Amino acid sequence: MTVDLPNEVLDLVVQHATRGTQARLSAVSSRIYHVSTRVLYASIPNMSMTRTTQCLFTLSQKPELARLVRLFSYVSYSHVLRSFYALLARALRNMTSLQTLWFYHDTYVPMSGVLSQTSFRLTKLIYVAESDLSYSIFQFLSTQPTIEELHISCRLDNMSTLSPEALPALRDLTAPLHLLPILLHSRLSRLSRLSVLGTMSKAEAFIQLRMALESTKPPDSIELVIGTHARIRASSILHNVVTPGLAFLGLRIPFIGSLRLNIHQGRVGREQLQDMFTFALPNFPNLKTLAVMSHLPASYTQVYQDPPTWLVRMSSDAPTLSPQSQDLQSELVSTQRRLNPDPLYDTSCHMQILKSWRHVHPGLERVVFPVGAYIITD
Repeated sequence: MTVDLPNEVLDLVVQHATRGTQARLSAVSSRIYHVSTRVLYASIPNMSMTRTTQCLFTLSQKPELARLVRLFSYVSYSHVLRSFYALLARALRNMTSLQTLWFYHDTYVPMSGVLSQTSFRLTKLIYVAESDLSYSIFQFLSTQPTIEELHISCRLDNMSTLSPEALPALRDLTAPLHLLPILLHSRLSRLSRLSVLGTMSKAEAFIQLRMALESTKPPDSIELVIGTHARIRASSILHNVVTPGLAFLGLRIPFIGSLRLNIHQGRVGREQLQDMFTFALPNFPNLKTLAVMSHLPASYTQVYQDPPTWLVRMSSDAPTLSPQSQDLQSELVSTQRRLNPDPLYDTSCHMQILKSWRHVHPGLERVVFPVGAYIITD
C-alpha cells in the first residue's frame, strides 16, 4: 500500500538529510524534486573548486533555481581563470532572493564586475577582501539599504567615499578600527552592537576607538565587543594598556550598556581578571552586562556544550547561587579541578570575583564567562 507523505513531513526529511542525499532525493519524483531542490539550494556553503564551478554553472543557466538561494558563501581560490569570475557574476545576478552573502576574496584578481548589476537585497553581508585594490565596496553597499548586519574587512582605499545615506538599516557592525570613522558616521546612533576586529594591545587603539565613538551622534545604548591577548608580557599589557584603556572608554563613552572582552590568546590570571574590572567598572555608568570570553580549550568541548545560567543573590555577605544551580555548579567545579582551568573556566572563584565587581558597580546585572552566565540580584 502506497502512502503519500505530507509536504511538511517531506520538508523535515529533506532538511535533516545530507546534501548528497538531498541531491539524490530530487531525482525520485517531481513532487520530491520541488521539495528537495528548495531546501538544497536555499543555502550554498563553501565547497571545493570543482563543486563550486558546477553549482555556479547550474545557477547561471537556471534562474528558477538561483531564485531559491537565500544564503551564498564564496571563498576565493588562488588559481582560477578569469572566466570563473564571469560565471560567478552571472550566477549572482540570478540570485534575486539572496539575503545573506559570505564573500572572502584574498587574491589580486579584480572583482569590479562580480557584485555589479545584482538585484538582490541583503540583510547580512560578510565581506573580507584585503588584496583587491581595484574595487570600491562602497559602490555595492550604497545599493543595499536593507543590510542589518555587516562584517567587513578591507583596505581603507576601498571605503573612502561611502555616502552618509548608505546602510540606513544597519544595526550590527563588525569592522577593524581603521574603517570605523567612515562606517560609524551618521550610522552609530542606529547601532545596537559594534564589534571591533583585531587586538587591542596598544593605548593608541583605545584612543582611536574613543575618537570614532565620539565623532557622531550616539545611540541610547550599545553592545561593544573588543579583543585583546594575554600571551607574552601579559601582565604588562593587561595592567598598563587594557585596564586603563577600558576605564578610559567607560569614562568617555557613557552609552555602553553591554561590554564583551575576548581574550584571543593566552591566559589571564585570577587576580588580573578581578583587578582589571574592579578598576574599570566604576567608569561605566550604564553598563548592565559584562562578558569575558576566550576560545574554549579542546579538553572542555564535551563539558560545556550548553553553558548554564545561574542566579546569584547578593543580599547576604556571602553571595549565594539559587538552589537549582548548586548541584550543577559542584559538578562543574569537580570537572574543572581535573582540567586545571584558568579563572574564566573555574566557577569556584567566580563568586568572589562577582562580589568584587558588583561592589564597585551596583548596576551590574549580568556577567558571562565561557562556562555560563550569572544573573545578579540583591
